[in-house]
Amino acid sequence: MNEVTFRISDSYEDICRIHDALYEFNLSRTGLAREDVKAKKRPGQQALLATVDNGSTVCGGIVFHPGDRADTLYVDFLFLDDRFRGKGAGKKLWNKFEALAEEKGISMVYLTTNTFQAPGFYLSMGFEETDHFAFPVPLVPDNIRYSLCKRLNPC
Repeated sequence: MNEVTFRISDSYEDICRIHDALYEFNLSRTGLAREDVKAKKRPGQQALLATVDNGSTVCGGIVFHPGDRADTLYVDFLFLDDRFRGKGAGKKLWNKFEALAEEKGISMVYLTTNTFQAPGFYLSMGFEETDHFAFPVPLVPDNIRYSLCKRLNPC
């Protein structure tokens, strides 16, 4: 496997790259009909891109934006190409994201995920569930949507 490196981007094109890859993944797992959807532009939104081939190929990333409070971030999208899953790249991506968040003085990170995505990954990274509800989709009728949070820099 190629060495994964990281870079920050505020380019809407890069944000869309992660959004669109996650959207394709979600369609493949849910059986939902394709719609013409675009990544929502949010103030201060950025992407932490995971790249290989000396930075020339994006293999995943995390798109995030500031919360209502200066010490919070919301993760909009997290995607990692199937070729890199289960090999430590997701953990490396998340650890890099956390380090960047801590440098910015962030103390809380929020996100949502579904049964067919990666709730186990987030829980293993220290997230706690704050809410959940049934959100059935054609291929996963028992799907649950989870709201999760993680406190950084614990007291």
